[in-house]
Amino acid sequence: MTRFTALIAALVLSACTQPNFVGDARPIVATSVTPSTFALPARFALARVVYNSVAPAGADEAALWSDIAHQAQGMGTFTPLIATGALRSARPESLLARALEQRFDYLIITTMRPETASADIVVYHVGSGGVMATTQVVPNRAGQRGFSGGAIRNPARLQRVTLRIAQDAQPRVAELLNGIAARQR
Repeated sequence: MTRFTALIAALVLSACTQPNFVGDARPIVATSVTPSTFALPARFALARVVYNSVAPAGADEAALWSDIAHQAQGMGTFTPLIATGALRSARPESLLARALEQRFDYLIITTMRPETASADIVVYHVGSGGVMATTQVVPNRAGQRGFSGGAIRNPARLQRVTLRIAQDAQPRVAELLNGIAARQR
């Protein structure tokens, strides 16, 4: 419990020192053309999709995703997308609209598939809605299904499965972003 409280306090303090608030961000210009290069440093939104809905990450997984800012230095800030209200499905269009409202430059959508232990990662340009980069994570271990073969309904079990997927996906995302930054230098 003490570790969890310390983690929450650290996350709150780090969030307060970062200029990630919507009022601090510059407006995003909507365009029909996807740029060929990234405008860095930028504001990146992270969206985690499990079973076709936006799902908040558990504490361990959130700490893992917050480490991307340290691994991809010079890229900008990375903040979870705040999906207020009920989203019926996590379509990229609806997530891009939320990211545009919150003035993010880029949106990273990680679509996790617990049944195959894999993830598809897509980086979108928020202003145009165009795809900037994609990658897949397919580990060597098998996925998991629910008791009767379908979706995992137990939230604690689902968190354990998605944590393992995130542990495989996070280095791939950092590698992707560092590769993008290296090509632009």
